[in-house]
Amino acid sequence: MSETRDRGSIVEPREASDEIGLERADEAEAPRESAAVRALPPAPNGSWSLLSRIVIAGAIAVMAIGVTLHLALVFLYVAPPNAISKQFGGLVTGYVYPEFDQNWQLFAPNPLQLNIAVHARAEVELPDGSRRLTGWVGLTAQDIRAIRDNPAPSHAHQNMLRQAWDFYNRTHDAKGRALGLRGELSEAYVRRIAAHRLGPRRDGGQVVKVQIYATNTPIPPPKWSDLRENTQTGYQVLPWWPVSKEEFQ
Repeated sequence: MSETRDRGSIVEPREASDEIGLERADEAEAPRESAAVRALPPAPNGSWSLLSRIVIAGAIAVMAIGVTLHLALVFLYVAPPNAISKQFGGLVTGYVYPEFDQNWQLFAPNPLQLNIAVHARAEVELPDGSRRLTGWVGLTAQDIRAIRDNPAPSHAHQNMLRQAWDFYNRTHDAKGRALGLRGELSEAYVRRIAAHRLGPRRDGGQVVKVQIYATNTPIPPPKWSDLRENTQTGYQVLPWWPVSKEEFQ
């Protein structure tokens, strides 16, 4: 009986060891993923192929780099002058203007203290060849109507016209002359906005010229303040600008 028990006890471990050996052999034969593959996003329920995971990881990396560069360039623009902003000044201003223009400086905010209302009108050419002027259209009033009572107003209605007008004033002298290439760029930017708002055709004719004027009304100081500011409205009238069909595209 003892010999039989010993033999039985010897046979069972051998069978278990064989099974363990087969499992280890299977594990050894299974290919190991590289570190690059393991770093890819996991596939939900195995539905994404390796190529899809590579594409997704690449898209995430590109977006992260783009957002980082955008924040870095805008930060250098609003930050006080430093060695980096001076070295890459051309790159920073070239990226920021005109879409991401900022009218304040980091650590020294200087918000606008004026109520500015921009208006535009057009000179149209009628089918018989004659020309006439349209009435003034309140561009700022259009933005206010689009923003008021809107829980999620668009960036264009809130900032496009305002920043374009501020950009124009900062790149022109007191006589309205453009200060270099940036001044010419601001003129084209404001002209294109006005052309888009008025449309290619108005009052039965083709728009061939646009004119813009703005009213600047200083915001009065609070009653408890000792400041005495002139609150008289000022007017700024720009010359007529010809427009082409490309301005409306």
